[in-house]
Amino acid sequence: LIISILIAVAILAVVSFYLLVHFQHPDDKNDAYFPKFVVLTGFVLAGCTVLLLPLDVANNDGYAGCDGYNTKVCGGLNMNLLWQIMYMITLVYLVFFIPFSVFFYEADDGTLMGGPRKSRAFAASIWQIAVVVIVGLVLAICYYFLSYTSIPVTEYIVPTINGGAIYETENYSQNNYSFEVDMLENLNANDIVVSDEIINDPNGDGIISIQVNIPTFCIAFMSFIGWFFFAFFGGVGLASFPMDGILAYVNRPRHMDAVEYAEAQLSLRNRTNELVNVGELLKIERAQRESSYSSGGGGWCGGKSDRKSNKIDRKTLNQFKQSIFLLEKDVADFSSATQSKEQYSVFIPYFQLFGGILSSILSILWIIQVCIYVLPTIPVHPFLNDYFKWFDLWFPLFGVISVAVFSLYLLGAAVNGCFKCGLRFFFFTLYPMKLHRTYMSSFLFNIALVLLCSVPAVQFSVLAFAEYAQYTDVLQMFGVQVKYLEFFSIFFEKKIFDYVLLAMACLTTMYLICKPRESPYSALELRDRLKSRND
Repeated sequence: LIISILIAVAILAVVSFYLLVHFQHPDDKNDAYFPKFVVLTGFVLAGCTVLLLPLDVANNDGYAGCDGYNTKVCGGLNMNLLWQIMYMITLVYLVFFIPFSVFFYEADDGTLMGGPRKSRAFAASIWQIAVVVIVGLVLAICYYFLSYTSIPVTEYIVPTINGGAIYETENYSQNNYSFEVDMLENLNANDIVVSDEIINDPNGDGIISIQVNIPTFCIAFMSFIGWFFFAFFGGVGLASFPMDGILAYVNRPRHMDAVEYAEAQLSLRNRTNELVNVGELLKIERAQRESSYSSGGGGWCGGKSDRKSNKIDRKTLNQFKQSIFLLEKDVADFSSATQSKEQYSVFIPYFQLFGGILSSILSILWIIQVCIYVLPTIPVHPFLNDYFKWFDLWFPLFGVISVAVFSLYLLGAAVNGCFKCGLRFFFFTLYPMKLHRTYMSSFLFNIALVLLCSVPAVQFSVLAFAEYAQYTDVLQMFGVQVKYLEFFSIFFEKKIFDYVLLAMACLTTMYLICKPRESPYSALELRDRLKSRND
């Protein structure tokens, strides 16, 4: 297991470094070293957190035999401690490293306008202190009031069994033997009758109320917050991820004749000119607004009209960014079909088609697992649990790898769903990942989303694969302590987030069938709207 951990960390580090080098913008090549370190280690941390689940499965620490009589299937790792360490590091990244990196990267050092040089680290530290104080107060207050978990238990009263089996054992410790479970006799008819009476005892229900420790509560708090993003974006991604790969193949660059080439070139030129005009109008409007703020005519403390105007401004800017992103994508496709066709690999669309088909299979399997195992009070069928157990019969590594693939796919679906919502709707800023054109702000946003969604992704996976992961420490944490926490239990016991995720997946599927491709927002409409506001 130690070797597997080292290999997994090395692979994650290589993949993270590759993504950072090939996606970063040239403007950040010799700058923003600390944000790059946070992004690189953040991706490794998110991957390791998800891969802890298959490691926990292989460790089998919850198996009763690990206490001494059958340790040959046990890994011997303290997974409970390892889970708490990884999630506390995740909390540090979400509260300290990532916010500070964003503030540091976006801070103005004063040299842009020819003024005296300012300390970006000092400016970022001021904002970071505010973040730490707010998050610390929220966690402290919530822990004081909501840190008790009420675990339902069943108490069995066992009658005296007369004439039961009597076991005679030798002193195996002197002969260097260990106790094996096959030394026990099978239950006889009398034992089965007594067992049925115990199970049907109607007076055994009760509740144990205990206070969880601080790390466990922080994990529950991160999971609760992360579920709002994971249920929404993850559900969207389960439908959009497969569609993107298939549509990338369907709409792959093709050879164009002279007429098609001229029409496409004219269309791109017109769209570019229209967006340039919109950009100029946005600059004029922003300059006017800043002048108004400096003269005391608005700002954060403005009235309702100012807040409404700021909301409209953000929406307009997001629509402008979406139009630019789709224009850049169309220009890249146009270039691949014309000037750069020699450098364009014809195998790329087929890889995208393969990825679309594979992700379609994974999404369908996840939805089936949710419908027949996760949501019903009594699972209809174990489904994927049986598939993983079947692998364990002849090659356990395949079952562990399968759990890792399904869990990592959930994270990828959440990121894809967030990006898809940014292209279709304009209530939040778009942070796309573009080859050689991704700024650190986009990297930091996406790594924050991945880390935040990694907690509910693991929780969702371990409960979906509860039979296969029955001997894991994380099932004890999420399936018992976190599940029955005060207030949080309302959402976890009733599986509200699971229903939201499934509903979002179904609604997104129907929406994408009706409107499979993103269409750029009308630049002419944006221009007319801005002109009317500036007049």
